[in-house]
Parts: sequence; C-alpha cells; structure tokens
Amino acid sequence: MVSFIWTICYLSVLVGLSAYGVHRYFIIYLFLKNRKRESVPAGRFEKLPVVTVQLPIFNEVYVVERLLRSVSKLDYPRDRLQIQVLDDSTDDTREITADCAAELRKRGFDVELIHRADRTGFKAGALERGLATARGEFVCILDA
Repeated sequence: MVSFIWTICYLSVLVGLSAYGVHRYFIIYLFLKNRKRESVPAGRFEKLPVVTVQLPIFNEVYVVERLLRSVSKLDYPRDRLQIQVLDDSTDDTREITADCAAELRKRGFDVELIHRADRTGFKAGALERGLATARGEFVCILDA
C-alpha cells in the first residue's frame, strides 16, 4: 500500500513537471510564430485625462520628502495632474510635508494637503476624504 502511494506521488510530480515543460515550449512557439508581426502603435488621446495621485501618509518623517520628489518626476502634464497628500501624522511629518508641498506649488504642481485630526477609518478614511475633493478622471494611490 505504501509503495502505491509513493507511485501516485511520483506520477503527480512527473505530470506537473511535464505540463510546465510543455507550457514553456508553447510559449517559445508563440514567440517564434509572432516575432515578425508588426506591433500595433499605442492609441493617442486627443486630450489627456486629469489624474489624481493620492499619497496617504502617517508618521512617515523619513520618507515623505522623497515620496513627493518622486511624484513630481512623473512624466505627465502638470495641468492634468493633481497631487493629494493625505496626512494623518501626529509627529513632525506635517511640517515637512507642508514645506515640500509649498515647494511643489512654486514649481507649478497642483498639490492639495489634507490633514485630519482624527484617524476615523485610518488609511481608508483618509482616501475617502481625499476622493471628496479629487478632480481626476483616474485616481492613482501610491503608498509611502
């Protein structure tokens, strides 16, 4: 009986490895079949949509400046980009965030700094509060 169970185990592993190998050959076949095919160019927007980037943070004193700097490097028109900093911090993060947001505003970014005194709903509550004033057709949530 024990040898029968081991035989079933070995056969199961053999079938799994065989299926994986056949899958790899199938992927190689599809690549070789379609490699000379012309790629379809990406569609172009007549007008780019407004995108809201939400940044929920809580006591991220060592990360917030780098986070805002990274978001400011997004390759997207500034007039079509809204940045919401959803700050529930209870430490010095609030002051650093305000300074960084002011610097980004000077550079032409639409930065909205939302600070909540109570953390009702925690991160989800902060995101909900931000959605109330978001003007983007698309919302991107980036975590610190």
